[in-house]
Amino acid sequence: MSRSIFDAHCDTLIRVSTEEDFINGSDTLHVDLPTLLESSVTDQVMAVCIEPYIGREEEMWKRGLNNFKVFRITKKPRLHFALEGCLALSRGWELPFHPIVASLTWNGDNFYAGGIGSEMDLTEDGRKLVKKFIKDRTLLDVSHLNDRSRRSLLKLGLPVCATHCNARRLCNGYTRNLPDEDIMEIAKRGGVIGVTFVPEFLEKDGSKATIESIVNHIEYIAEKTSVDNVGFGSDFDGVKNLPSGIKGAQSWHRVLDALENRGWSSEDIDKAAGNNWRRFFEMDKEISG
Repeated sequence: MSRSIFDAHCDTLIRVSTEEDFINGSDTLHVDLPTLLESSVTDQVMAVCIEPYIGREEEMWKRGLNNFKVFRITKKPRLHFALEGCLALSRGWELPFHPIVASLTWNGDNFYAGGIGSEMDLTEDGRKLVKKFIKDRTLLDVSHLNDRSRRSLLKLGLPVCATHCNARRLCNGYTRNLPDEDIMEIAKRGGVIGVTFVPEFLEKDGSKATIESIVNHIEYIAEKTSVDNVGFGSDFDGVKNLPSGIKGAQSWHRVLDALENRGWSSEDIDKAAGNNWRRFFEMDKEISG
């Protein structure tokens, strides 16, 4: 059965080297247009993250924006722009597209908040930016915030999500995974936690990560909150390795089949596959066929 998938995070805009690779398909990518169409992905959030590229930040910013400008002309799937880290904003660079969602940091600290691995708190500039995002209808992603900054953001009582995070209780090797209390706080605000396919976020020994590991995190988060608060944020093209059984966007059906094999109802699978994200982003009435 074909289901409409909403994937809340991929890094293809930076990873892709030529426009033709995305439009015509390429074995070097996890995500390309033919594969998205074949896999019933109706919505793909495409992030631009420049902070890893020290000394090349402006080059990568322009690459990501140019690729999104070219790729978004497709009617199906719908492609959504996201900011992963706000370094470009702190440098005053032009933002020609409206971000559907934004994270204040990547893995490091910046003017706005502390990234994973640090103790830095949400700054005053960060609080101002958060308010501007909400005013401009850009929702907030906590995926790369450290525990302190994330909890300060949650205390503001705003609707937030985690586009690509897993459950820390199941895999404690990385602080990018969320503790139970934060998972429940996000859910209280109507947010969604997008389970990611990064092997090291699924299993402490990433080489042992499988599709079943993905489903374990989905079920754990659903049990802690509800089926209305789980989704997917693959992080395709942002990682070198993927769990056993996953090759890229062409493998979505295997993940959904695994949920069905666990006894999930058709309605609940549809929620996790995409309807929860559409509700969060207020697109419930705009589902593409």
